[in-house]
Formats: sequence, structure tokens, C-alpha cells
Amino acid sequence: MYPAGPLLVPHESSEDCVVSGFNVPRGTMLLANIWAIHNDPNLWDESTKFKPERFEGLQGTRDGFKFMPFGLGRRGCPGEGLAMRVVPLALGALIQCFDWERVGDELVDMSEGLGLTLPKAEPLEAKCRTRSSASNMVSQF
Repeated sequence: MYPAGPLLVPHESSEDCVVSGFNVPRGTMLLANIWAIHNDPNLWDESTKFKPERFEGLQGTRDGFKFMPFGLGRRGCPGEGLAMRVVPLALGALIQCFDWERVGDELVDMSEGLGLTLPKAEPLEAKCRTRSSASNMVSQF
């Protein structure tokens, strides 16, 4: 829902083609708006709502190019393989080792701010407490 940047790295069409009814000549610089793809109601049911279950059953990493967090093609992110292996481990460790809660009673503000990398309008603040079962493991780091 919130890509790090709204536009992918520029691409260039290698041959004449038609995209959504537009003639695109060979050599045209193309900018893919990943934010628009991720929020397209023609691709996603309730595209503006956080529904992680929508990704259950997706085949492969590209599945119709609806979900492109790392771009695609020759200009895709070179760190995709590393990220796909390390991020789940890091997130799992954070969930397993800490109890998390909001700082205040208000819900987390998910609105977007202004900027090239789509920062949050209000920074996320949370409190964490080491779980007793993980205190030995966390203290070694």
C-alpha cells in the first residue's frame, strides 16, 4: 500500500507497442507509477484498505505484474533476493522477541506526506518491551 517510491526507475521501450490504447514508439522513456498500480480498483478489491489476505494464492513473484515492490526487468532492484530472505527473518525476530504497543490511545495515522519517497504524514511511534522468553537472546546482541 505504501511503496518506498511512487515511480519505478525509468525504462525504455525496445520496440513499438500499444499500452492501454496509446501508441508507444520504440525508444520512448517510460515511467511506471507503482503507487497507481497498487491502488488501482480495477486490479484490487477495496484497493485503499489494508487486506494482507489478498496476497494469499499469488503465483510466483510477479503474478500478472500487479505487485511490484522491487520493480522489474533489467532495472529491477538488485537487492530483491537479499530482501526477500532477510526481511521475513528480521520481522519474525521483532515479532517474536518484543511486545509492541501504540504510544497513545489514537489509531496509527496511515496518511501519506509529501516527498519523493512518500513518507508518512505523522511518523510512526511505538513502544516495545523485550519478552521474558527472549531476554537472554536479545541481551547477547
